[in-house]
Amino acid sequence: MGSTGRRRTGIILILLILVVLVIGAGGLFLLQMVGRGAGEGEAAAEGGVEAQVEATPTPTSTVNIIVAARQIPRGARLTVQDVRVQEWPLSVDPPLGALFVGEQADAAGLEQVEGRIARVDILDGQPILDFMLTPGDQPTDLAEIGSDAALLTPSGTVVIAMPITRLSAVGYALRPGDHVDILMSYQFVQVDEEFQTLLPNRGIILTDNPELAAALQVQGTDLVVGREEPGPFGSTLLVIPNTEATGGMLPTRTTQLVIDNAIVMQVGNWPIADLEQPIVVTPAPQPTQAAAEGQGGEEAAPPEGAEPTPTPLPAVPVPDIISLAMSRQDALVLKYSLEVGADITLVLRSVLDNDVANVQTDPVTLEYITTFYNVQVPPSLPYALDPRINMLDFLDTFGGTAGTGGAETADQAAQE
Repeated sequence: MGSTGRRRTGIILILLILVVLVIGAGGLFLLQMVGRGAGEGEAAAEGGVEAQVEATPTPTSTVNIIVAARQIPRGARLTVQDVRVQEWPLSVDPPLGALFVGEQADAAGLEQVEGRIARVDILDGQPILDFMLTPGDQPTDLAEIGSDAALLTPSGTVVIAMPITRLSAVGYALRPGDHVDILMSYQFVQVDEEFQTLLPNRGIILTDNPELAAALQVQGTDLVVGREEPGPFGSTLLVIPNTEATGGMLPTRTTQLVIDNAIVMQVGNWPIADLEQPIVVTPAPQPTQAAAEGQGGEEAAPPEGAEPTPTPLPAVPVPDIISLAMSRQDALVLKYSLEVGADITLVLRSVLDNDVANVQTDPVTLEYITTFYNVQVPPSLPYALDPRINMLDFLDTFGGTAGTGGAETADQAAQE
């Protein structure tokens, strides 16, 4: 009996201890959950504040510039209704020459364009730059400001014109804004340093023989102009310049890239319609209802079986001149080359090479080709082709009949 009571008492104690442990563990768990929830709430609150701070955009500093409120043609006189104010962020540099207005962005600053004339076409929304307009103190005469060519010419360069053919101008592929290199070929002949005439000179032996003297007089008195040089057998030789246009000496030719990175300004003639008349902006006429519907309200139908009259296309003139922008020194070289009769060819550059300058090339001569390109000199043969070709003019090939090749035979030369 006693042992049974002690056993029950031990079981009860064990159960009480287990209940206390369970209650303690549950209380500790509840305390941890409450602390974790409070921490997450604070973190969420801090995250919301940060998100709110990040969502607030930082104000960007801007300036007010003047832009076109409509498309403004060249020669138009501007009013404040033609322009408007546009905010420009300072993070991006404004265009050079932009017109600024005050911080109020009102029409007060727009008065600086009032009465000025547009020197170029201005697109709607395009920033208006100061050089696009005539000066404020000279708003009446656009001709006093200069030409469009002067406005488009890059600073530090000049524009010079030269003749072109479809061979020398890349088959008329050149357009304004292209960059070209200029190849030139020169012909050299040997001349007498004193007379500056073609070699060989003409020589006459001076003698006291009256018969020879009489023969010299028959040829003319101009033969005495020359210089004396020692002749054979102790005689004196009178050297006379060769005044004939053609001599027996063949000219030597060299080709080189002389001018690089010239800019095409115009292909063909510049417009000359505005030389002696003011620039007037004429609005496009509005079509009337009668013109749109035709006479009698119905469009006249062509007769049956009749072919429609084709609309003639305007004839496009073939350009024979080109204007190039280059340095002043290069312009002098081009002028000299034109005057001495050099063969000039323009070669078109890739748009990716527009900034490449000071290109170095080797001059090309007959010796250069035979040396570096393994061109062999043909041997002399006891036979030849008939008819004989004296000259093959490569340039005439592109101006004459196809297939002739510009060749001139010996018989044709004799007939001429």
